[in-house]
Amino acid sequence: MRDYIIFTIKKSSYAIAVDQIERISMISHLTPIPNSHPFVDGMMLYRNQTIKVVNFRKMIGMEGDEEGSGQEGIGAHQQKMLIYQSKEGFLGVKVDAIQDIAQIDESALKHYAHTVNVGNYLETLGVIEYKNRLVIVIGALKIPSEEVA
Repeated sequence: MRDYIIFTIKKSSYAIAVDQIERISMISHLTPIPNSHPFVDGMMLYRNQTIKVVNFRKMIGMEGDEEGSGQEGIGAHQQKMLIYQSKEGFLGVKVDAIQDIAQIDESALKHYAHTVNVGNYLETLGVIEYKNRLVIVIGALKIPSEEVA
């Protein structure tokens, strides 16, 4: 059994291991980064470090979440931020909502025939069934480099 944070983007559910997340918080003020990757919404201070903040919607090829966009009733003021920790450092990840934190038996994970990467920045491991829904399980996120993609 492993603990996962289950979050949503529109009507899709995703899961990421709790031990990869440092904190869940509300979205704070972001400072734009000129000429940054298209899914980097800006930067913020976290633990006296400047970290990039990515928009998970944009990461998976959806439109952004600008305030007043009318998309599924989700505005920037309702979103949550996951502070993801990897060997590369911290990364803020904007998501629509936190659905649950649950213990999941990893033997229930239905692996893909091979690792599926979404671009160069998102690795998915497979899917699980949770509360009668399929949930995409994230293996790793990578911090986008400075150059524009």
